[in-house]
Amino acid sequence: MKRKYIFNLRAVAFLMLFINYSCSDFLDEVNWSSQTADNLFVTSEGYEKLINGCYSDLRTIYNSKDFLNLGWLGTDIISQNNRISTNDLNQYTVNYDSNNGSVNSTWNNLYKAMKNANSAIGRADAANLDASVRAQRVAEAKTLRALYLFHIVHNWGDAPLMLEEPKAPISTAVRTPAAEIYTQILSDLADAIAVLPARQTGSNYGRMSSSVAKHLRALVYLTRGYQTYAESTDFQNAFNDATAVIQNSGHNLLADFKDVHRQGNEENSEILFSVQYGTDAVSGIGNSMPKYFLFPYREGYTGLAKDSYYGNDDGFALPTKYLYLLFDWQNDRRAEVTFMSPLNANPATSADGKNTGKNWFQCVQPVTGTFELGDTVIYFPVPTDPNFKYWTEADKDKVDYVVFNFPTGDPDNWVNDEYFKTGYQATSLTSRTWLPVWKFKDANAYYLESGASTGTRDIYVFRLAETYLIAAESAVKLNKNGDALTYLNEVRKRAEKLAGSLQYSAGTTVTLDMILDERALELFGEVSHWNDLQRTGTLIERVRKHNWDAMNITGGIQTQLTEGATKYLLRPIPLAWLNSLENQDEISNNPGW
Repeated sequence: MKRKYIFNLRAVAFLMLFINYSCSDFLDEVNWSSQTADNLFVTSEGYEKLINGCYSDLRTIYNSKDFLNLGWLGTDIISQNNRISTNDLNQYTVNYDSNNGSVNSTWNNLYKAMKNANSAIGRADAANLDASVRAQRVAEAKTLRALYLFHIVHNWGDAPLMLEEPKAPISTAVRTPAAEIYTQILSDLADAIAVLPARQTGSNYGRMSSSVAKHLRALVYLTRGYQTYAESTDFQNAFNDATAVIQNSGHNLLADFKDVHRQGNEENSEILFSVQYGTDAVSGIGNSMPKYFLFPYREGYTGLAKDSYYGNDDGFALPTKYLYLLFDWQNDRRAEVTFMSPLNANPATSADGKNTGKNWFQCVQPVTGTFELGDTVIYFPVPTDPNFKYWTEADKDKVDYVVFNFPTGDPDNWVNDEYFKTGYQATSLTSRTWLPVWKFKDANAYYLESGASTGTRDIYVFRLAETYLIAAESAVKLNKNGDALTYLNEVRKRAEKLAGSLQYSAGTTVTLDMILDERALELFGEVSHWNDLQRTGTLIERVRKHNWDAMNITGGIQTQLTEGATKYLLRPIPLAWLNSLENQDEISNNPGW
């Protein structure tokens, strides 16, 4: 059993009652367990529960479909599953406004988490803790606060800067300039880096470390470097932090990409930080990632039904044709790890240690005279399949199952490809059928009628491959092409199935588009790609070019993501939050909203 820093769910639920309601009239009248936040958190045990609660907030944020919606829809590599109806986040329609549910939910979750981190920072001095432990816990809480503030400023720009635990309801607010928020983030991270160990191991695995804080700081510097209020040293500082983590943290890239996402190997030297899950009653289940990126396979197909063989599905989005064709299936290990493939059909090599990731769906509900249990129902030819070919209509007529050819041709023209055409949807006409993503699948995730999540794998937040790509991107901005090529090639070298087959040749000029493509290949589903495009100023160009759905909306509705538009480079401030303030008339929304 892997040892790592985990939190007791019952204790966390008990804790959050105090954090969220310790000043309410309700608790003044009925004092649960005869304790208040003030007398609980001064004890060493109580304070540790407070810190554990801060880490539990990561689940609420990163295990949220709303967080995924904001991170992936409306990009060049992810589109909506449903082709019939519009998707405001993906297609940037006029209906995308400050009432958007994913925007509101993510905003609320981040501020709730930051409130709890502030509680841990502010209450530390009064807690009965060893001085060294106190210093480390405060450093951990400051790293968490910096992470939440970074998500906020990156998505919304100017925003409320909350640095203390609220002791009473707040009815007014101000938006602090983004430049000041970045200054606070960097201050928190500097404090944390000075205290935390380079790595957390053993029973402390899962806590913040100085390597995590330094990786985050590199990303913060990199992001600020593109802003009008950037400092001249930002890109150099980003490069320095990234290379320091690469060279001195003790973390290393794994030799084979398939081992990065292999179930049971989540605690490996490449992972800088992850959201913790587990199979026991203490660490708990509930990771939803295994069901995302899986189309509703039970709809409209004879022989298929909701079943634990494939688990729950929630096809909130599908890969674009551009992404499918970006992968080099013959030479790049990441293709066959990321998607259903022969590699994922072999329990010895598959992401989840099962054979369910083979590139066909088998019958789970026998149909007399048509399909027996285990028969092929849907077949997805992939380039590493020994029998790979383009299936003609005559070929398809010879078999009882449905075949969906792998996309071909122009990566930006979806008209003639079967994953994307309206006529190839399931019988329900509400869901496309497409080669599913498999690298997040989980042997412990089974089907539940309620749709509840049973996944036990950790959710990766930061890993060293991204650090290499941060170093490469900052080197591009510094006009250090040799360094950019070196760090980019290290990531591609690890992904090679055959030595030398993916690395760029000496003298190749590295561009931002090359970096963004590499982030898509390496970090698909892990790190917000919307923020990558937003950071680099390429959102409008790349979405308009590669996301067919955004430019071709059913029903004649027009996208608002026009050339030169700036509105969508920041999220709208949620209207529900604005309406809750007494001074709402004094607070403006972001431009265009």
